[in-house]
Amino acid sequence: MSEITLEIRKLNAARGWIWVKQGYQLIMRNPMLSVTLALIGALVIFAALHIPLLGPMLALMLMPVLIAGYTRVCRALEESEEVELTHLFAGFDKRHVVPLVSLGGFMLLGMLVVSMVMIFIGGEPFAKLLEAFQASNDPQALLQAMGSAGGSVGLGIMIGLAVIFAMMLALQYAPMLVFFSGLAPLAALRASLVGSMRNLVPYTLYSLIMQVIALLLGVLPYGIGMIVLLPLGFTTLYVSYRNIFPFPGEIPAAE
Repeated sequence: MSEITLEIRKLNAARGWIWVKQGYQLIMRNPMLSVTLALIGALVIFAALHIPLLGPMLALMLMPVLIAGYTRVCRALEESEEVELTHLFAGFDKRHVVPLVSLGGFMLLGMLVVSMVMIFIGGEPFAKLLEAFQASNDPQALLQAMGSAGGSVGLGIMIGLAVIFAMMLALQYAPMLVFFSGLAPLAALRASLVGSMRNLVPYTLYSLIMQVIALLLGVLPYGIGMIVLLPLGFTTLYVSYRNIFPFPGEIPAAE
């Protein structure tokens, strides 16, 4: 099997805004289907979560498959193809389903390892803090419990959050790198992390803009804002992937 050559570009800060703008433009090419298919994908994950015992694990396994599927929708929008429901489930084909599900498995394993590390570092005080979180819905009581937990708990939490952030960066482009670029799961996770870290400046600006948009949309009644935010999150992620990981022979976009 020939080795896959992958270019990873480093972009300037302004790209963070361009990702949001072009993601919105993708949605507007077919707003109804863009929103509808994003909601269908979310409903599949929601339904999986409610399966007894195995629900959360199954949802995590399915998430990369559906992310790949929705970015196939984005590709159709980009190429002015006719968007179909089958695009959303394109990740379930024989070629892609196993490596995509494997991404969810790697992330599940990572979460378990992070939990074990946090418990190991935090020790008994961390275990008591977890019990306080489960037993109380009072934010003030939880803050007091964290304040009195000790330095080892704080260290464990900081290390855990840092690792979780790195895992998020490793996962965000991995489904697309498997689906479009043909990378193996571990190679896709590594490339996603490298690409994200290399573009941390535009990614930070992008994240801030998306947070502001989320706050503005959050004031709309009946959850209407989330209906808009969900497809925008996927389309902007796809645009950033296309900028950072160009297809072979593609001419770079103007900075």
